[in-house]
Amino acid sequence: MAFLCDPEFGTFFSENILPLLAYAGSSLAALLGIAYMAGTATSNAKLTLWSKTEAVQFIVSTVSVFLIITTMNTFCSIKINEIAAIFDMPASADNPDIYGAARGYLNDAAIYSHNALTVVRYHLESYTTLSFFNAFICDLSTGRIGWGCLFGYSGVSQQPLGGYAVQTAAMNIFFNGAIIAHFMSLNFIFILLFVYKGFVFLFLPLGVFMRSMPYMRSFGSLLVALAISFLIVYPFLLAVFYLMRNVLVDADNGYTPLSEPMSTYNTNEERMEGYVNGGDMLAMSTGGESFVKGCYFDRGGCYGSGVNIENMSGAIGFASNAFVAAIFFPSIALLATIASVGYIARLYGEEIDLSRITQLV
Repeated sequence: MAFLCDPEFGTFFSENILPLLAYAGSSLAALLGIAYMAGTATSNAKLTLWSKTEAVQFIVSTVSVFLIITTMNTFCSIKINEIAAIFDMPASADNPDIYGAARGYLNDAAIYSHNALTVVRYHLESYTTLSFFNAFICDLSTGRIGWGCLFGYSGVSQQPLGGYAVQTAAMNIFFNGAIIAHFMSLNFIFILLFVYKGFVFLFLPLGVFMRSMPYMRSFGSLLVALAISFLIVYPFLLAVFYLMRNVLVDADNGYTPLSEPMSTYNTNEERMEGYVNGGDMLAMSTGGESFVKGCYFDRGGCYGSGVNIENMSGAIGFASNAFVAAIFFPSIALLATIASVGYIARLYGEEIDLSRITQLV
């Protein structure tokens, strides 16, 4: 259950992964030694050549594992504020390592997209509520008495804010986009947890062994390349985005999730009563109680203690930024990681079909 840089994970690695690597290496070395001796005894040049070639591949695999472990230890020792200081960027209050920074960015993106979803949802609710304000005004009214309705149904149905249906339709689009952004951010977190929980390390011993087996070198190279890419490239790119979190996800700007229920609007009857008595429906609907309380965001028209339902552009901007931060940038990291699998496999002399890797991920 521990993460990569936790002491508990070091225990897991030394007690489980290293023995598997040792077993795979010992078995492979014994197999190659037997093949070499058998080829020498029988003067079989092909068998001797195979054993020598696979011995070189075994050394390459061992060096690859050593480089992975060394890079992991380096990522665990480097603090993100040290990198930020080099590029004169804002320091982080948490000051995580590289792996912690990668996890931190995806967590921030998930929170940011959730906050955007909350703001857009309540703007959508506001416009929907306003667009449904209506009243039936009886003909021949004297004060509040409508004489036209005493002996029949004579009057005019009024829906003065029905034009807000246009804003409702527009906000529905960005509401759906915010939902996709939030769930995609959770999906990227699950991928990172798959890496951080250590299951990817099972690719290493299996890859080391398979790379020296007949007809299995491509598969073994794929497993090693997957381990290198998802243990090094993927968290590194996410850590780079973490350095820009003040811009991408408005980190450290003081916003917090909602801490209290949203306040409700005045009832339809109260609104329409004011309108019938000569009040300005638009002014009445965009002031006072029509501010939704309990929100403390900097995006989406939230200022101090309320959300201004007239600030449609702010809510749209919030949802758009959430889409970029929660989908676009993590997707760049994932695509770069998948592409690196093919390039790393080429170092081992193999060509990998990236479309299959995409399906695997």
